[in-house]
Amino acid sequence: MKRLTRTDEDGMMGIEAAIILITAIVTASVLAGVLLHMGYFSAEKTRSVAYEGVGQVGTTVVTLGSIHGVERGESLGALRVTFVIPAGSDMVDFSAVQVTVAVPDKILAIPAADPLVAASPAAGSWGIIRQVPAGGDLLLEDNERFTIEVSLPAGEEIPVKSEYVLSVILADGSTWRFAGVVPSKTDPVMILS
Repeated sequence: MKRLTRTDEDGMMGIEAAIILITAIVTASVLAGVLLHMGYFSAEKTRSVAYEGVGQVGTTVVTLGSIHGVERGESLGALRVTFVIPAGSDMVDFSAVQVTVAVPDKILAIPAADPLVAASPAAGSWGIIRQVPAGGDLLLEDNERFTIEVSLPAGEEIPVKSEYVLSVILADGSTWRFAGVVPSKTDPVMILS
């Protein structure tokens, strides 16, 4: 008769499976650690680049409230925008600001009014129509706001449903832009944004 001998192949297969499972767990944990480190590094790099960019921008202006349009005839004849500076920004010298209005077929360079601060600038010029607090200099500083009116030249009004881009170029070269379309029905004073 033949004698049956028992081999421990089942036990060896179990040990091999356990070794493979442990190897897979260790590999997955190492990979997870590498991915977490890369994510953290990426977030830190993004944050540092963002802070560096904010530091380079320096002076900037932002709008306060809505942008308004003033009707002339049946078209847009003037634009009014109120500016403030964000906390921590440098003051902005509005005597050195340049203003342009672009329409589909041309770009209009709008000169500053003389005097720059007036109740309403003449057609074809821009000026500061409101300063809060009143009576200050031409430097926009913290806790101040300037409302400018850009009055388009006579005959250059923007017709209804036409596109335009208002650009305000600061002395340091930074630019604030607003792109819009004249409403299909104009009012004496219109909210454009």
